[in-house]
Amino acid sequence: MKSLFSARGWAEDRLPEAEYLRFRRFAYAKMRTGLKVLMFSMPFLFAIGWARDVAVLGEAAQWTLLLRLALVLGLLALATLTWLSGFSRAAEVFGSFYALLFGTAIALTTAIEPIRLSLTHVPLMLMAVIFLPYSISRWAAAATAAGLVMPLLVLLWYLESPAALWAAYLLFFGMGCAIGLIQRRAQLKASLDVFLHRQRLLHRLHRDTLTDTINREGWETRAHRLHRIQRDMREPLSVIHFDLDHFKAVNEQVGETHGDAILAAASDAMKAHLRHGDLLARIGGKSFVILLPGSNAAAAMRVAERIRAAISGLRMGPAVSASAGVTQTRSNEPLKSATRRAEAAMREAKERGRDRVVLA
Repeated sequence: MKSLFSARGWAEDRLPEAEYLRFRRFAYAKMRTGLKVLMFSMPFLFAIGWARDVAVLGEAAQWTLLLRLALVLGLLALATLTWLSGFSRAAEVFGSFYALLFGTAIALTTAIEPIRLSLTHVPLMLMAVIFLPYSISRWAAAATAAGLVMPLLVLLWYLESPAALWAAYLLFFGMGCAIGLIQRRAQLKASLDVFLHRQRLLHRLHRDTLTDTINREGWETRAHRLHRIQRDMREPLSVIHFDLDHFKAVNEQVGETHGDAILAAASDAMKAHLRHGDLLARIGGKSFVILLPGSNAAAAMRVAERIRAAISGLRMGPAVSASAGVTQTRSNEPLKSATRRAEAAMREAKERGRDRVVLA
């Protein structure tokens, strides 16, 4: 059963932590509409059930109407909170309370006619089949299953039900969970295949094949995402703008093929001094930009100086050097503004004689 609950194990084996989070967000986006329809439509089953109360209970059904309306309104309120929370842990919490209230609603409406207790294990099984495929995380799946079954188990205990009825409930609910979790696993695996295919296409689209860095389009997507994360975490973020000096003349001197090799070597020199979470992009013929999450301006200056020295040390025929501008993003500043400031500092470095780093 543990392997059925866990979508994380097989997905994490194929994805880094950050990619796994993006996959979960992607999977949620694919099932969001279906989940909305389910959560907002299912409560009305309890309202429709009042017609049966009238037929069976007669005048006594008047008080059950208030109970059913309260349950419907409670479920709709939790559905609204879940929907408004979007992709978040809060949404999973609200969804778990939704499952708990739904299970409670089944138990309370069954308690109106205890004679129906011998039949309620069937809808309980069906609810597990219906709800569990929409649980993305293992935690949410376990909480949903527990929320559905616990109220019915309490009712069985309160009514001192025979062991055979306990066995029927547990067996049917176990079957429902197994079916629901198998569907969930299949659905998440299908989403993972689509996600990985999409990521491969985006990788080709956003990659500069010559230097094996991201290109301008990739920079626009990933840099803004990283900037948003650092801003929300209130951590420093610095930008470095590099531009190879006199590269047009170098390219004319040694030829385009050798010039491409110099670009690739310069890119490798940059990568050698960057961390795993740093972002490097080639945004022009001889221009590169670097994003350093968690680094202030002083730390970024040290990185830029090491890269500048490494590029100057390349031995590939003609002398190669690079100028760089460094800046740290300011509070609530758009990334584009910081990038322009780093570019202006790079141009100032060229005006000062090239092969140097300037802080903006």
